[in-house]
Amino acid sequence: HVHGNTLIEVAWTLAPAVVLVMIAVPTITTIWEVDRPTTDPDALVVEVVGHQWWWEFRYPEFDVVTANELHIPVGRTVDFRLTSADVIHSFWIPQLAGKRDLVPGRENNLWFSADSVGTFIGQCAEFCGLSHALMKLEVVVEDADEFDAWIGRQAVPAAAMDPEDPLAALAARGSEVLLRAGCIACHRIDGTVAQGVLGPDLSHVGSRQKIAAGILDNTPENMERWLRDPALVKPGALMPSLDLTDEDIRSLTAYLSSLR
Repeated sequence: HVHGNTLIEVAWTLAPAVVLVMIAVPTITTIWEVDRPTTDPDALVVEVVGHQWWWEFRYPEFDVVTANELHIPVGRTVDFRLTSADVIHSFWIPQLAGKRDLVPGRENNLWFSADSVGTFIGQCAEFCGLSHALMKLEVVVEDADEFDAWIGRQAVPAAAMDPEDPLAALAARGSEVLLRAGCIACHRIDGTVAQGVLGPDLSHVGSRQKIAAGILDNTPENMERWLRDPALVKPGALMPSLDLTDEDIRSLTAYLSSLR
């Protein structure tokens, strides 16, 4: 007989309450700990801006801006400062950290230190429109020397192609197509007149492993596919179809691939 047994009823009420308190205290403490900005004075600051549907990464310490492919040094705290240019996004790299929203007009914080080198896949985790599922990113965690070398390459304009390279003439025509087609209205290429800020920075796009925010391998075939009809690759993409000829597309692909 248990009905009306005060001692038993109090016991089975208190037992789960005690368990919940034991879980809640460390959980809440950890949430507060990771929610605050890092206090590490040597943390690498990376400003993350979410766009429909791609990622912008800024390294203010080095005056470097890139897109969709994030490089960080292993073992060093990285202080992410997150915001959005349009709608709410969510920055999520499952193997490295939890989710954190990017909200227009507000800066959120996330920080962590990666403990192993490698390439890790990330994803927008907040529904943000038609191509939300195609808003991916790659995080390249590398040794400090490799990271410094990458920063050094990103901080200067891409080296000119060797005139003896069979693709040099085609790439030169591609740079003219870039100007004629109006790409400079949205994209920036360091060292050129292209200084747009609406689309991804293309200064070193040829060195990236992926294009179109992590959904296509960076190959000439995929670059041509993207330039021919962006909306076919990524529905709702804000980049318009430029109605380029096949020759224009080949030339522009050669030029963008040369930006390393």
